[in-house]
Amino acid sequence: MFTGHVLAAPSSSPIRVVFPYIPLMAESKDHGVFIDMYAEIARRSDTDVVIDILPVRRAVQDFISGKYDALGAYPSLSEIPVSLASVPFYRRENLIFYSTDQFGHGNVTKLEDLDGTRVGLAAYHYPDYILDRQELNLERVPDDAFLLRMIASNRLDAAIIERFSGNHVRKLLGLEDTISVSEDPVTSENVLILFKADLAGIENRKAFNKAIYEMLCDGSLAKLFGRASLLPDQKIIERELPASAIISDCDPKAIFADR
Repeated sequence: MFTGHVLAAPSSSPIRVVFPYIPLMAESKDHGVFIDMYAEIARRSDTDVVIDILPVRRAVQDFISGKYDALGAYPSLSEIPVSLASVPFYRRENLIFYSTDQFGHGNVTKLEDLDGTRVGLAAYHYPDYILDRQELNLERVPDDAFLLRMIASNRLDAAIIERFSGNHVRKLLGLEDTISVSEDPVTSENVLILFKADLAGIENRKAFNKAIYEMLCDGSLAKLFGRASLLPDQKIIERELPASAIISDCDPKAIFADR
């Protein structure tokens, strides 16, 4: 899959960003929660951003090779290539999606419950806590939809998938009765933007960090993600900003107050 999209007005030197394809979050040139977020970042930072969406491995390889100025989303618990990392903008929660017939609904709550079973992972990066567990029979497949279809056809017992994209694909495939989902994540990690380690990358990182922080404080990120647990840690972000940039009345979770 390959799509290209320009956010903001044309420029002689736009910021070229590559995203791995992520269901619901970065699906096409004009659809995805992260795509909407980048459009707002481009507006607030007064920058021109060109986004390409590629398969996971190619997106990372093309960024590392210097073809892009930034990698749009990268998990913090994986080995980070030489780059300049932004402040976090999202909390990735990895949940267990499992066969209801095999385990029974609600009977899988932690990674240990899957010991000795066939567990699928997509092409995305996962924390070592999952990859290093020897008791799991891990199998890599191309994407989340493939993982869920394999569970439904009894070729896998379970899979580890990000909360938003996994639930989105499960609903699209009509597998909500066939596949159950653990409520609590087996791992949580920050999602970052990686910028090219050069002078332009320094300036791009500074502009994006400021925009992300403003969106956190005024509730824009909360509106996009719709769940308080998915918001980045305010204190972590503020440690990366100059004192003059700190917003005294920052209230990231205000929209959840009445829920």
